[in-house]
Amino acid sequence: MYGNLCVVGAVGIWLLIATKFEMPVSTTHSCVGGLVGMAIASKGPACVTWYKDPDPDSAKYLPGGITGIVLSWIFSPLLSGLFAVALFAVVRCVVLRSQNSFMRAIKFYPVLIWLAIWINTFFIISKGVSKKVCPSKTNIWICSGYDSDLKEGAEKDAAGGKLSKDDYPGKVNGWVALGFSCGVGLFFAVALIPLYLAIKKRVEAEFADKDTEAGEAEEAKEEAKPPPEPPTTFCGKALAAISYSINRDVHDVKKEETDGVITAIHDNAEKFDPKTEAVFKYIQIFTAICDSFAHGATDVANAMGPFMSIWTIYTNIDTFEFGKGAQKTDLENNDQYWILALGGVGIGLGLLLYGYQIIQAIGVKLAVITPSRGFAIELGAAIVIIIGSYLGIPLSTTHCQVGATTGVALLEGGRGVNKWVLGKTAFGWIITLIIAGILAGILTGQGIRAPLGGAINIAGCSPKVWTDDHPSEWCDTTDPTCDYEGTLPDPNCYIDSPQYIFLDRECPTFIANGPPAPPPPPPLS
Repeated sequence: MYGNLCVVGAVGIWLLIATKFEMPVSTTHSCVGGLVGMAIASKGPACVTWYKDPDPDSAKYLPGGITGIVLSWIFSPLLSGLFAVALFAVVRCVVLRSQNSFMRAIKFYPVLIWLAIWINTFFIISKGVSKKVCPSKTNIWICSGYDSDLKEGAEKDAAGGKLSKDDYPGKVNGWVALGFSCGVGLFFAVALIPLYLAIKKRVEAEFADKDTEAGEAEEAKEEAKPPPEPPTTFCGKALAAISYSINRDVHDVKKEETDGVITAIHDNAEKFDPKTEAVFKYIQIFTAICDSFAHGATDVANAMGPFMSIWTIYTNIDTFEFGKGAQKTDLENNDQYWILALGGVGIGLGLLLYGYQIIQAIGVKLAVITPSRGFAIELGAAIVIIIGSYLGIPLSTTHCQVGATTGVALLEGGRGVNKWVLGKTAFGWIITLIIAGILAGILTGQGIRAPLGGAINIAGCSPKVWTDDHPSEWCDTTDPTCDYEGTLPDPNCYIDSPQYIFLDRECPTFIANGPPAPPPPPPLS
């Protein structure tokens, strides 16, 4: 519990520092780095899985462990960049560069809606529904699994035995998931036809109003209003600090720069019909939903993992096997979805109050992002994240977003990317594991080495002390030098400290050359 608390604290500190310096680093990798640092500080480097062989039978085609994390630095941006480039290249050729691009975008709208809904539905069915549906023998026709396991389950069912979810360990059949999700996407693409027509009318009316306003502005310009007076009260200052992130225009950074790099990148980008770009603003709503779903499927779950471990231990303290980690039954009995909801609320508040830093870095400084480009970036990154999660490829949401943005920007040539921002981002990726691990290791180490008097369980071991209610559980927690007769203490339950030793078992008797034997416990009444 204490170790995971240190991980949460270290990850929070590092993410705030990285955000301050506009480095879009991975929350997932920060959590992994923190866990590695905590494990090394408490048990040593042998506790860390540095490399794990691929397991194609479990749909994991790349190495696991820390090696897989390092590989994701390459695969995440590369794959998402390729998908985003392919999407934007098609849209640019078919829609944006056509003579009547506005009407072409309206006609193209249903296809994009179908694609976004299809991808999300396929992921939900294949990853989430399979755990609820496939254990049932009545639904085995939509499931796929290992032939031997399915055969054993069928034989057990025929013999009248009671089936469990382990008898059908497969997942939803890929063709069933593909066909069903495709049908769902097609249904919504057709059902939303009135929405497309409404968007067409709204965009046309919007630009007609803009033309009128522009003509009136040329005839009479309003005098510039003076800036509001800065607040003087504490509440006013606090409200101004909170609203700064909400009201800030991230494009103001172009006015604040001194070298002109960002302005040159934006001026050199290819411009498209503003009405067509306005249509893609509405398309971006669906791709943002798709991207947010992929984000929640990875970062929210990974970020709340350490807290979930703390909660699992706390709620199963009577049955939890210290030194062995969380057991399968502990996790199954603790479906605390409120923890994931808490993570979602935290991410939303972070975006609201401090998200402008990363939005400004990726959305303005790194490259030009217009609605048409943003659509390709979001959908391309989401596709790669969802496919990677399905195939067990270790991908990072942050890396995929940066890779997709860079890929689309490179269609403008090398001048379309801010190389300084890209280099700073890559540097942040590399040092994330290191810094998060060091911070978590320092916090964990100072807690383990502190003189706690045996009162707090640090190493995950249960110290047993003599009490009137439990006289048979007398244990010496003060002298690590004494030898014991019989079975030695579990090495996993030893704190390397000159003062304390914790035992997760009944104490053996002292041998002759040890310290004086303790008095016999009082008889049980």
